[in-house]
Amino acid sequence: MGVRFQSQMGFDKVVDQLVAAEKIPVEQAKMRKEKVVEEKKEFDKLQKALAELDKATNSIKGKTDFYHLKVESSHPDILEGQIKGIAQLGTYEFEVRGLAKTDKQLAFGFPDKDKTTVGFGYMQIEREDKDPVDITIEPGSTLDKVVEQINQTDAGVRAMVINTGYTPDSYRLLVVSEKSGKEAKINIDEDTTYLEFKNQVAGRNLDVLFEDVPVTSDTNSLDQLVEGITFRVKRAEPGTRIQVNVAFDLDATVAGVKSFVEKYNDIVKFANEQSKSPKDGEPGKLAGDASIRQVMRSLQGALFPGGGIGEGKYRTLADVGVTTNPKTGELQYDDAKVRGALTDDYDSVANLFIRTRNGAGLGDRVADKIKQFRDPTSGILKSRMRGLDSIIDNQDKDIARRERQLGEKEESIKRRFSALEGQMANLQSQGQFLAQKFGGEGG
Repeated sequence: MGVRFQSQMGFDKVVDQLVAAEKIPVEQAKMRKEKVVEEKKEFDKLQKALAELDKATNSIKGKTDFYHLKVESSHPDILEGQIKGIAQLGTYEFEVRGLAKTDKQLAFGFPDKDKTTVGFGYMQIEREDKDPVDITIEPGSTLDKVVEQINQTDAGVRAMVINTGYTPDSYRLLVVSEKSGKEAKINIDEDTTYLEFKNQVAGRNLDVLFEDVPVTSDTNSLDQLVEGITFRVKRAEPGTRIQVNVAFDLDATVAGVKSFVEKYNDIVKFANEQSKSPKDGEPGKLAGDASIRQVMRSLQGALFPGGGIGEGKYRTLADVGVTTNPKTGELQYDDAKVRGALTDDYDSVANLFIRTRNGAGLGDRVADKIKQFRDPTSGILKSRMRGLDSIIDNQDKDIARRERQLGEKEESIKRRFSALEGQMANLQSQGQFLAQKFGGEGG
């Protein structure tokens, strides 16, 4: 029995070794697939980095993208402005003589808002730009009920009960026009309701002097006074002259250029990491891949065309403070020099990046290259990704075929060794029988 047990263990070990040997080609196929999967992941990283560069490029390649303006007011607590489109540089002078007001009608007081009844009958509300609205006040109505009825109409007004705190009749009905300006003036004919109203605030238009020219609006906003700018008036201050300056927003422009440099450098770092030689550490997963080299050559050609592309004083990136590190290929950004160039000649710096009458700027050139890389039919990155997907698909099929064959071989090996084990057991039994027989006769 002990011999048979040892024989069984020996057979099992041999079977395991044979099956393990048959698994080697399958594991090798899986490792080859994993290598391609890792390559695809790296190309995904490159595509995302290019998408980020494209986003940064789009923020500086057009005139409306590159040119950032801001509005500076000498009295922002009185008047401030906001850029809404393409505006002209310049300084403007304002004087706010009066704000636009909504018309407000106030009824005389009542001791409460929900118990004491008002007179019943008809009330008519008129506003300059709307048809009159008739409201029927039913017997037993309180101030709260009157407010509810007014607010349910389309009279262009809003009603509320306010508690003035003055006794004995502290509760009063206030009706306010929903629009400001003198054209929004309201008139209330209280008729038989005994809700005697007083014009608490008369509706009026905004009154502003702009460059000593009177201008007006039914709101406290001037949207069409100067093209591309909205001015918002906060309070009136007659006699105070306000200087409003429309100037270049250097901080916003610099942020766009700096973001472009950073996103470009992310791609350079990625390419350098991929091309690292084994002696410098673990090589990149895309080491030797021609696609990476092609991408970098194209981007560098777009950024550094021979002879420069700008107009005027600044014709290259180096002229404005963006140079190349000769060792790494990354862009080096000099904030002080960039700001100095923008302050000195904003238009000349802009012409480096934006499209002008002389052709595409750096922004357009880089954006076009990225578009070519990502073209779904002919783009180098899309083509490379399709190739990797095809390889992975074929490898999946190959692995599945090998695993089926492995399963069949494993079953075959087990069947053959099971039969051999039976034969060995039979021979062992016969040997024991003969040994006993011959041994007995000899005795």
